[in-house]
This record gives sequence, C-alpha cells and structure tokens, in this order.
Amino acid sequence: MQLIHDATASVVEPGATIHLASGPSEGQAWRFEKLSEHPTDGHRVHASRSHPRIGRVHREFHPRLFGCTVKIDLPWYADRARLLHVVQHTGATCVSAFTAAVVAWMVHEYGNAEWGPLLTMLGVHAGE
Repeated sequence: MQLIHDATASVVEPGATIHLASGPSEGQAWRFEKLSEHPTDGHRVHASRSHPRIGRVHREFHPRLFGCTVKIDLPWYADRARLLHVVQHTGATCVSAFTAAVVAWMVHEYGNAEWGPLLTMLGVHAGE
C-alpha cells in the first residue's frame, strides 16, 4: 500500500510532513507515520504532531482529508490468484488421470465380470 498525494501524484513516504487539505483544521501540518486498514471504509492515515503541553499527539485520519488516495498493489494479488488456480487445476487433472488409470488397470487385471455394475454406473459400456 502506498499513500499518493492527488495534487502532485507523488508517493508520500513515512516521516514526511503532510497538511490537512480540508476540514476545520485545514492547513495543519502532520507527520505521516503509516497506513492502517479500517474495517468499514478502507484505510486510515496514522499521523502525529507535536503538542506543547501533552507531547506527541497520534491520530488516524481518512486519506481524503490530506488530499491523498491509497494505492494497493493489485498485480501481486492477481498473480497469486492465477498461480493458485493453475495449482488447483493441475491437481484436479492429476487426481482424475490417476483414478482413470486405476479403473483401467482393474478392468484389465480382473476383467469386466466383477466390475460390470461399477463400470455401468461410471458410464462405461462393456463390449458384448
């Protein structure tokens, strides 16, 4: 995840000073600390600033208050999903090929007499 400043289209690095772009405290300077996920509406910007009486104040803001957006690296998720699909497909193909080989071996070894009902259930019709 990266914090992108909309006006300059540049990445805001942790430790950089960012200014509130809207709200009652517009123009107030904060130090960007990190991005954190929020359960209801995406992400929050964790920022801090110096206060004369209570020391360093930490707050979390919505990125839009700073005129920023959060960019998520989606290609990594897409590559991961694609790889997972290929592995699942290959595994399913191997299992079905192994099952077919076992059935073919059993028919060859023991003949159709004992496996007739099973083969009929699987859709294999024995030659008459």
